[in-house]
Amino acid sequence: MRAISTVLDTAFFLLLVGVAVGTLALVTSPAPPASADTADGVADTLTTSAATVHYTLAPGARHASSRVVEFPITEGAAFQRTAHGTLASHLSTAALGSLVVRGRRVTRTRADFQRAVANATRNLTRGRTHLAQIRARWEPYPGAPIRGAYTVGPAPPPAETVHAEAVVVASGLPSARGSARRVTAGNGTNATFERVGAVVAQRIVRGLFPPDHTRSALLGDYPVEGLVTYRYERLGRFLGTSVTAPAVADNATKANDRLTTALGERLAADMRTRFQSPRDAAESVSVGEVRITVRTWSP
Repeated sequence: MRAISTVLDTAFFLLLVGVAVGTLALVTSPAPPASADTADGVADTLTTSAATVHYTLAPGARHASSRVVEFPITEGAAFQRTAHGTLASHLSTAALGSLVVRGRRVTRTRADFQRAVANATRNLTRGRTHLAQIRARWEPYPGAPIRGAYTVGPAPPPAETVHAEAVVVASGLPSARGSARRVTAGNGTNATFERVGAVVAQRIVRGLFPPDHTRSALLGDYPVEGLVTYRYERLGRFLGTSVTAPAVADNATKANDRLTTALGERLAADMRTRFQSPRDAAESVSVGEVRITVRTWSP
């Protein structure tokens, strides 16, 4: 597996309000050039080939089922967006666009973006002698109740010989592993699942809703303010807390505090069932990463 560093938008939802630009750079030792048809070759192309994708945010409004937000218009120029970046960065964003909490999808605002990314990715593999499946996956730690994944391409037949390669790209959310390790250092009084869960939750929420940018979005024009408020509403509902009042009042800081508390409690309880100790949980944290796995096989 190779590690890749990528610069994305400063927030998960910022595709709502502007153009996304992603760049990647290899941080491992140089390797011999890979054949374009191998898993290595496809992975290399994902991290080095750029694409511009055009999409609409309209599915987020059309599929919304909100108690506080109305979407009287669900199509038109106000929903149109363009994003430019490497295919790996687009796939990373697409994975986060499928964010689910215990299997329930938060919103469908990025559904058309994902369609556009899938088309761009298929263009990459078209004409090759090998078939490929490409899967991008984000989870703050293995098995976490909040996660996102996106797959392009069919699953390989069971009897085929499959070659695989994985790269890790930045998710665009703040890294949490270092802080999680610090609160478990020495296994002292700070080494609790609650502390680790709080650190992870704070990084996730801050990445999804940076207070300054989020407040600007909430004060912005239609449909951005509605889509952001709806995202708040859905996450709060799934986590058992209400954040719509502060969101409607444009108070992103208060809304984030409520989400962080609720998510932290949920994560701490889940970690207790998965890890032997808070230190083990801290070592498994991967908030700042998306793993992209390429599998290839002969048709």
